[in-house]
Amino acid sequence: MQAKEQVEKIANVLLPGFIPKDKTVNDLTFHFTTPPNNNFKVWYEKNSTGEWQFIKYEEVER
Repeated sequence: MQAKEQVEKIANVLLPGFIPKDKTVNDLTFHFTTPPNNNFKVWYEKNSTGEWQFIKYEEVER
């Protein structure tokens, strides 16, 4: 299992590819995999200044 800080750093790097074009969307989730085979689902919410904030993650079995 990866530490929360590691998962958050990876998710923050990947985030720009998942930001919706619809500016009215205020939350998003996406999945990613790290070697060798760790799968994660992460949640973000848009704060009052319009920035995406990491909320939580969970490790997902595939």
